[in-house]
Amino acid sequence: MDFINIALIVLLIVMALTLVIQFMRDRKQANVIDNKSRDDDLSVISAKLLIPLKIQAYERLLLYIERIQFPVLVKRIFNPAISRDDFQFSLLQNVEDEFEHNLAQRLYVSENTWKLVVLAKEEVLQNINAVFNDNPDADIAMIAHKLASFNNPMVEKAVVSIKREFNAL
Repeated sequence: MDFINIALIVLLIVMALTLVIQFMRDRKQANVIDNKSRDDDLSVISAKLLIPLKIQAYERLLLYIERIQFPVLVKRIFNPAISRDDFQFSLLQNVEDEFEHNLAQRLYVSENTWKLVVLAKEEVLQNINAVFNDNPDADIAMIAHKLASFNNPMVEKAVVSIKREFNAL
């Protein structure tokens, strides 16, 4: 009788352990499924919130780039009644102010695109200063004309990068 009792007890223990192990596996699998489902839900929610913000960032940066292109910038700032120094200051200040207004867009674009936007801004500022320095005797109408005909390759590269990222959404 002792052998049969011991065998029954061992069998009951093995069965109990099997049930516990199976229960733990099922629970672990359910948690994995729940976590995956929760992660998928968060991804969908994040995408729904993030994509409109990215689109807005692309729009704002593209608008910034368009506004600092020389024909647009000169047309907006030019006033024949202001001095050379005031004209130069207004051009530089406008480019900087618009840039600062769009700094937060950096969160939503790639590092490469952001670098191109910064380089485009720097190129515009350098070209403004160069035209004023290279033409010390020119009046503001002549400077405005020279600036309006300037070509900015970094501006074009920034536009291409912004459009590429937008199209990849």
